[in-house]
Amino acid sequence: MRIVGFLAAVLVLFSFLMPWFQTEKWYGTEQITMMEIVKGLYSNVTQIEETVKELNQNPTNASMLFLSYVVGVSLILIGALFGLTGGRGGHLLGIIGMALLTYPLWVTTGKELFNIISYGYIVGGIGFLIGLVGGGKGGK
Repeated sequence: MRIVGFLAAVLVLFSFLMPWFQTEKWYGTEQITMMEIVKGLYSNVTQIEETVKELNQNPTNASMLFLSYVVGVSLILIGALFGLTGGRGGHLLGIIGMALLTYPLWVTTGKELFNIISYGYIVGGIGFLIGLVGGGKGGK
């Protein structure tokens, strides 16, 4: 059964190249892939540190949303990589990461979230679910 978990992780990693979110702009539709999200998040670590410092000085709901976003993206990435072992643990981390990533989007956009989510997000979520249900047992 580990092959199911492995293939599900490959599906999730493939979904990183697909658009996860889309927004309508005046010039057309802008689509954002998970690779762009990860690259934007981790390419400027000093910006993350400055944002965390600023949010700590002004404790609001924004600091919780930002923390949820950063941890969510990190768990999605870690979950996809650990999922390559074929076990269920990585896929569980990925599902938790997707929930943490979705939380700030739900709070800020509300019902418009369903218009923002694109097919890469859906394929990634399905891949994590398949890996969680059909993956092998961890630890052996």
